[in-house]
Parts: sequence; C-alpha cells; structure tokens
Amino acid sequence: MVHESEIIHVDPGTDLDRLLEDVGSSAIVLERRGVRYRLQRESLAIANENDIWANYDPERARAAIRKAAGAWSDLDTDAMKESIYRARDEGSRPPDRPSAISSIATG
Repeated sequence: MVHESEIIHVDPGTDLDRLLEDVGSSAIVLERRGVRYRLQRESLAIANENDIWANYDPERARAAIRKAAGAWSDLDTDAMKESIYRARDEGSRPPDRPSAISSIATG
C-alpha cells in the first residue's frame, strides 16, 4: 500500500515562506525538541506522480486513440474466443495437482 504524504500549504509572506525561498534547491534540516527533520524540494516528476491529470494532453490522447484504432482488425475473434474457452476448460493446473475443491471435500 502506498502511503500518501500530507500536504501542508504555506501562506505567502510568512517566515516559513521566506525560509523556503532562501533555501533554493538544497535541503534544510529543521530541529524541534532535539528531533531533526530533513526538508527537501521535490522534483516536478515526484510532485505530479499521484496526479493522473498532471501531464494530460487531450489532443495527444485523441491522436493515440486514432493511431490504435483498427489495430486488432486482422484478428480472428471467433478463434480467439474458442481459444479462451478451451483454456478455461483445460485449466492451468498440472494433471497431478489436486484441485482446491477436491482437497476441501476430502479434508
């Protein structure tokens, strides 16, 4: 499970805002009651990592859809469905491995 960091917004003109402006790209260490905390600027890629719309370009998306359209048109869909149904019937377990249902019934 991914832990999402809490975002604390800093108001413009505050002491913390001025401190962050002076820091630039280097890290700073904050100390509170003998405990140190490292504060470092995130890269734009990390900041936008959880924002699925950060780099969204609707025209690029439309172009990709147009490019992919018809890519599977040469597939034999009936043969594909037949293959899927056959694989479901045959299963993926080796012949010498008991099924989960039979081990429950006998156990």
